[in-house]
Amino acid sequence: HLNVVGDVHGQFFDLWAIWERNGLPSPENPFLFNGDFVDRGSYSVETLLTLLAWKVAYPKHFRLSRGNHEAHNMNVPYGFAGEVLTKYSEEAYFNFLRLFSVLPLG
Repeated sequence: HLNVVGDVHGQFFDLWAIWERNGLPSPENPFLFNGDFVDRGSYSVETLLTLLAWKVAYPKHFRLSRGNHEAHNMNVPYGFAGEVLTKYSEEAYFNFLRLFSVLPLG
């Protein structure tokens, strides 16, 4: 089986609710997150960093693909750019954009 999740949109607590219901990622419980990790929610940075941590922990069993919100033209009007610039820096924001550019399209 494969758990497929889309459109988390920075909803960090909803992300954890998904894992409470379906189990945490593991080799026996793989996940595919089909883009739109960021924007709209107040915890896009935390959501994205949590997803990246799971990707590091289980690189073959935890997959991330890029959605339309993993792009500068969406990040500005929908909030991710502002969140990163408020919490961190312009450099951090551009590093996230570089990360998005290497993700496969979902």
